[in-house]
Amino acid sequence: MTAPYLRIRNVTKRFGAFTALDDVSIDIQRGEFVCFLGPSGCGKTTLLRAISGLDVQTYGSVEQDGRDISALPPAQRDFGIVFQSYALFQNLTVAANIAYGLENRKRPKAEIQRRVAELLELIGLPDSGPKYPGQLSGGQQQRVALARALAVSPGLLLLDEPLSALDAKVRAHLRDEIKTLQRRLGVTTIMITHDQEEAIGMADRIVVMRDGRIEQIGAPLEIYHRPANLFVAEFIGAMNLVPATWIGPNAIRLGAARLTCEAESYAPGAAVRAAVRPEDIICTGRANGHANSFQAEVRELEFVGPFFWLSLGGGELGEHRLRAQLPSQRARELDLRARDTTHLHIPAQNIRLFPQGVGHG
Repeated sequence: MTAPYLRIRNVTKRFGAFTALDDVSIDIQRGEFVCFLGPSGCGKTTLLRAISGLDVQTYGSVEQDGRDISALPPAQRDFGIVFQSYALFQNLTVAANIAYGLENRKRPKAEIQRRVAELLELIGLPDSGPKYPGQLSGGQQQRVALARALAVSPGLLLLDEPLSALDAKVRAHLRDEIKTLQRRLGVTTIMITHDQEEAIGMADRIVVMRDGRIEQIGAPLEIYHRPANLFVAEFIGAMNLVPATWIGPNAIRLGAARLTCEAESYAPGAAVRAAVRPEDIICTGRANGHANSFQAEVRELEFVGPFFWLSLGGGELGEHRLRAQLPSQRARELDLRARDTTHLHIPAQNIRLFPQGVGHG
């Protein structure tokens, strides 16, 4: 197997008695796009700062392309960085902002002009070189910040929540642009975010963090469909987490319903938490021959355009509650109304179990 481009080993960061990073180890391959994802205070920013040298770790090592950079200052590390706040020089033109790192490295003037023109074209702002940052929109300023970070052709691109200050439409558009640009250039990229949709849509792999530790590393599909623990199941996307009883083999009792699932064995009668994505609950309307079917009442319907949110309870669910996501076309076919009784089906492979009582922390 190819040696990792970035090797992080046993990185620990302490601020007095507080441990911000606790023995973190990750390998990142050349050309990968990796997202560090987690709630505020999980350690993702601290880890990015350790990689960049902006805040060196207390223990552990960081290697980039076979070179130990653990104790090097930022200026001696090979990276470009884009911050949430753009951090552009407001008194310099767009062209001068992009050229800043190249001028510091004493590159020839003709080379700098060529590189700036190339990057302005790359970010879709070919005529904006003479303008000042204040004359640009937020999304355009963030593109300029990205061009400035890429100007010196860094081996590693670090993105520190670069989209969070933008409105939803601009954020979605720029997200696609950044991913397309990263693939085109092949630059190894690390982005930190608290936005799950951003991480799932952009990353080759996601590193889910909590309390300074890594909870799971995996491709977006793996993280979403096979969460390693209850914290990841709750944190990533919408999830129903309901108490159930293991009656085995490969079966649980949820209210009065018996549901089969693909799970490790538990002790007979063990209390478990059943995790089911709302979109994995299939509303069949009438009774059907599926083994994992049960009856429930539609308590509420919420229309959100392409789908309805259904709040379900009663029937075989008893006191339990489930939220289902039903495509609008299917809802129209079924003509569902509040207080209607309907039949539901959950495929066995879409039910994951976790031990009861293990909270998200």
